[in-house]
Amino acid sequence: MWNPPPFALSWTNFEIYLPVLVGGVVAIVVLTVAFVRWKNRVRSEPHRPPVPVRPEEDAWDHLEKSYADQRTSVRRDGRPVPVKLTSPTFRNGMKAGYVVDRSTGGLRIMTESVLAPGSSLQVKADNAPADTAWVTVVVRSCKPGSHGYELGCEFEITPPWNVLLLFG
Repeated sequence: MWNPPPFALSWTNFEIYLPVLVGGVVAIVVLTVAFVRWKNRVRSEPHRPPVPVRPEEDAWDHLEKSYADQRTSVRRDGRPVPVKLTSPTFRNGMKAGYVVDRSTGGLRIMTESVLAPGSSLQVKADNAPADTAWVTVVVRSCKPGSHGYELGCEFEITPPWNVLLLFG
């Protein structure tokens, strides 16, 4: 009589290898599904060209801090944002102005009014909701500009991020 080798499968010892066989089939199915999904995702993503770098974004001049520059935060320009200004020194109560650059430390405001350094000023963006609080700033410098006076202002207390965003 012929004796099969010990590693050969037969119906008598098939149940010993059944868990290994089922695990192998499940592993093959899972890997196949994962591979097909990965291939479809790679194909469906559009090719995006690299973002072009503009020369002004590439220059990091503000990082080279000089000894004369005492700012602790970087100022950034942007489109002028109209603001309302109020101060005890104003005769009519309120004036108009524009924020021409801003930082987490303060604002540069263009206005027609002259204010002495050290003066206190309340500022609120024109587009701010009605329940937005006024922001108190202290005037640190006042220089004649092209369309009035440029006020270099420092926040008395840095306002929350959502209020800072209203200034541009």
